[in-house]
Amino acid sequence: MPPRSDITGFVLAGGKSRRMGTDKAQIPWDAGTLLTHAVDRMEQVVKEVFVVGGPGTGSQETIPDSQHDSGPLAGIDAALARTNTEWNLFLALDLPLISSALLELLGKGTATQAGVVVPRVVGALQPLCAVYRRTLRPVCRERLQAGDLSILRLLAGVETRIMEEDELRSHGFTPEMFLNVNTPQDLARARQIAVHTASAAEK
Repeated sequence: MPPRSDITGFVLAGGKSRRMGTDKAQIPWDAGTLLTHAVDRMEQVVKEVFVVGGPGTGSQETIPDSQHDSGPLAGIDAALARTNTEWNLFLALDLPLISSALLELLGKGTATQAGVVVPRVVGALQPLCAVYRRTLRPVCRERLQAGDLSILRLLAGVETRIMEEDELRSHGFTPEMFLNVNTPQDLARARQIAVHTASAAEK
């Protein structure tokens, strides 16, 4: 399927990487970095991709967080202020096991009246790999101004289309794909899973 023009892609590249001890955006992954890897997967799904809250790759327009030191909610707010499309696909750069096929599935979930399409695995919502309507921007702004930076509390207050784990599994996706790489130990585990997955695919 060719990349969609009715959804805009945003790679969330902010964060201080304290637990990792180095800038996560520049960590090597495959032939590039975690950042370029995330951008590449996005570009397979949507035509227009931006990097939010980070240095960018040189080929994408970058967007600063709308509010300093306010977590990923400030990145989502800035993106929704910039977008020209109703639906907007978000991916944090530290989710390297998320495939373009999974992102494509999320995009297909936008045939809904809800304001957000978000996966839930092992009982936990995954708001940094999700699709948001542009109309949620005022809600994001209100939360930021109130100092409430919790995306989960934001989702609790809006209509949400949840892709449950059984739905994801029925399409061949597993919970381990949502491994968030926050520490060197997480990174080592993610690399092991990636090697195992690639090896299994070759058989």
